[in-house]
Amino acid sequence: MLTKISSQDNNRLKLVRRLATRKGRTEEGRFVAEGRNLITEILSRGLDVDFIMAPESVIRGDGGEASSLIRECAGRPDMLVCEVPDREFARLTDAGPGVGMLAVVRTGSYGPEIISSLEPDDNILVLDRIQDPGNMGTLIRTAAAAGYRAVIAMSGTVDIYSPKVLRATAGMVFEVPVIYVSDVSALAELCSGRRLAVTAVDGGRPYYSEDLKRGIALVIGNEGRGVSDEIAAMADVRVTIPMRGSTESLNAAAAAAILMYEAVRE
Repeated sequence: MLTKISSQDNNRLKLVRRLATRKGRTEEGRFVAEGRNLITEILSRGLDVDFIMAPESVIRGDGGEASSLIRECAGRPDMLVCEVPDREFARLTDAGPGVGMLAVVRTGSYGPEIISSLEPDDNILVLDRIQDPGNMGTLIRTAAAAGYRAVIAMSGTVDIYSPKVLRATAGMVFEVPVIYVSDVSALAELCSGRRLAVTAVDGGRPYYSEDLKRGIALVIGNEGRGVSDEIAAMADVRVTIPMRGSTESLNAAAAAAILMYEAVRE
């Protein structure tokens, strides 16, 4: 079903603007997904979509694959597609021209029971105050590719439903459940039975000397400050990634990829 929005005071436009903030997303229990690829992934997984919004030029013109998807959705009786003026649509996204469409989607809800349902040998990624949306998205995407079964995000970690994080995950945010926890004691309880592995500048063993294949809770720390002292004190395994030349450290996502892929190394 297609409807046209012309007023800037329209409630659906107001909702999309509100969902630009983490507070708004948390209070509304919704997020905004941008672009044909991400929305196609959402529709294929049967997630709860409130409505889709697109600029007039895409709906009325020949916008290629985005236009085809919009027309397909508008023809469904269970799907609402909102047409808005191009200028207004441009104000709703920070992704630049070419996004073509966005969707308002109900947020999934995951709790500690997800972790308790895993097998003891399943690996978990722990994100300790990761701040960069690009890093966050890449970490989740890599975790899915390396077969990690869940992600635990400590308080202070960027919101997974930030538009920039969603774009960086390339849809894999729906493949691996992400659970936010507020303190170290909750983390310890969730990781009980798994070896907690942290990266260390000093005092760690080369990562290839440790068994990081199964039953690991791998902690990746903040981009500037690393793993917190509280979490480091809980560690069962401390690893380093050897560096040659004058390189002192790797990007958080790059370091995590090296360590996570130990799970698939023969």
